[in-house]
Amino acid sequence: MRTRAALLDAATEVFLRDGYAAAATEEIVAVAGVTRGALYHHFANKRDLFRGVVERMQVETEETLAAIEGNDPWDSFSAAVLASLDVVYDPAIRRLLLIEAPAVLGWAEVREGHRKNTIMITERALRAIARRSGEPAPQSSALAHMIVAAVEEAMLYLAHSDDPVRERPEVQAQLLQLLEGVRRPTPVQESA
Repeated sequence: MRTRAALLDAATEVFLRDGYAAAATEEIVAVAGVTRGALYHHFANKRDLFRGVVERMQVETEETLAAIEGNDPWDSFSAAVLASLDVVYDPAIRRLLLIEAPAVLGWAEVREGHRKNTIMITERALRAIARRSGEPAPQSSALAHMIVAAVEEAMLYLAHSDDPVRERPEVQAQLLQLLEGVRRPTPVQESA
């Protein structure tokens, strides 16, 4: 387990410094202080090692966001949404998770890696918000999927921005305005 962790730490450092395309596995094993054989014992190839780095980042980010709690379900939910935007300021997450991972692994794989857990957390938050407001809880996961997609797009927008600090207030305001309907849901009209 220590060897795998050392490889992931070293790979994160080298991928961040050099980018995925220019990163050399020889450099990664040197930084980790292990042999190439150890690398290939734990990972099939450089892409698989990169996948491990991305998966670890996703888990750490989700754990941080899931730990955000407050007295009011809406406050907890909106704080987690805003914390999601904050992760863009972490250089490793911005470059590796939000910019390079979709290019290297494909967007479908990157999304699938964290979506089930993120959607489950979002559904739980939506039920808590509905209970607090006295509204019926959403019966499908469609709303949770749309919320996760909106937050992901806001993160990607900031990650690709030349100045995410300058653009953050507008993105945050627009995202919270979009999500305001979660706190005050509009009844769904039955189609005739």
